[in-house]
Amino acid sequence: MQSKILKIRYIISIFLLLSISIFAGEIKVEKEYSEIIPFEVKVNIKNNEAQPMYLNYVFVKTVDAPVREKPSTYAKEIVKLPFNSKMKVKRKIVVDKNEWYEVEVRDKDGKLYTGYISEILVDLRVFRFKEMRERIGKLENFMLEEEKAGKELASINTYRPNPSNKNMDRQKDKYGVSADQNARGSYNNETIFVPDRSIISIDKIDGKEAEINTLSIKEKPIKIDKNDITRYPKIDVNFKKVIAIDLLNENQGIFEKNSNGEWELISYTLNKTGMESTLGFETPKGYFIVPVVKYEMGYRDEYNRSAGIAKYAIRFSGGGYIHGTPINFDENVNREFFLNEKDGTLGTFEGTRKCIRNNEKHIKFLFDWVTNKKVNRNSNEQRPDENVMVIVF
Repeated sequence: MQSKILKIRYIISIFLLLSISIFAGEIKVEKEYSEIIPFEVKVNIKNNEAQPMYLNYVFVKTVDAPVREKPSTYAKEIVKLPFNSKMKVKRKIVVDKNEWYEVEVRDKDGKLYTGYISEILVDLRVFRFKEMRERIGKLENFMLEEEKAGKELASINTYRPNPSNKNMDRQKDKYGVSADQNARGSYNNETIFVPDRSIISIDKIDGKEAEINTLSIKEKPIKIDKNDITRYPKIDVNFKKVIAIDLLNENQGIFEKNSNGEWELISYTLNKTGMESTLGFETPKGYFIVPVVKYEMGYRDEYNRSAGIAKYAIRFSGGGYIHGTPINFDENVNREFFLNEKDGTLGTFEGTRKCIRNNEKHIKFLFDWVTNKKVNRNSNEQRPDENVMVIVF
């Protein structure tokens, strides 16, 4: 009997030792996340309808994923969440060389918990407002310096509508920029493509050739066909509106310069950007100017059939628009359902044909802001009456 008791005690002690190693492993805090916008970024929010719940979050990238009470695969599950579920993230920690996120989550009864989810089951998304603001400053400095040097500011215009998605030239330069819808340039006999509607400065024009500079390409000057240059819209170094798109985090910030010459964050939201596919391209990086906007933008399916409509489209490069959630014609019967389903994927993975998708509440705000609500109701196309810049990074 005594030996049996000792045996039981031995088993219990081994279990307790294992529990300590499992549940009380050394925790190293790798990163803490704040829901406060950096103090360097001046804030004056003008659109509250489409703001996301969190500035920092993780989303489930597997079929489902357990959130646990402690950072261990042996810990009790609080809840198991399906693909694309988003959770506010508080910290990233390391326990016994395993990485975990500390998150806020509700159980099936709605009770709020602090839990832990393995880093391998989720992807992290954050708002990089400070970097957005810094890139606006880089654009301002580029334009001011080039103008001070006596160079004319303009933009690239090489867009040719291709609704049938035929003969798309997928040749790419060393930066991954495609030939399709962009200007073919050269530097020391190396081909470099300059994205449509890129903001440029002109060094000189000699016959049919122009030498230009652009902030997004380090090689300078780039030689292009002078016919690829446009003076519309006229570039104003004192531009006051910027849409900043963060491809890595699938989100955006909207900035406006106030009467004191200070840039303010007036709105921010989640989006979805482009990926390489048989019908489209990745969203191009660079510094662009908006030439035109549309109330509605039609799109076609893989069989070249008219498929549906996206509202409030703001063109920034080639066939790339910032627009509302697209709805197929056969989805219109249950429009709200499909809007909610598709909007739930914003801020997760890329998945458009080049465009940048917003939910309809935010894109309506953007459309009114870009046009200053000065629109021609008799035309689908509208021309902004002031410069609106789009920065994609």
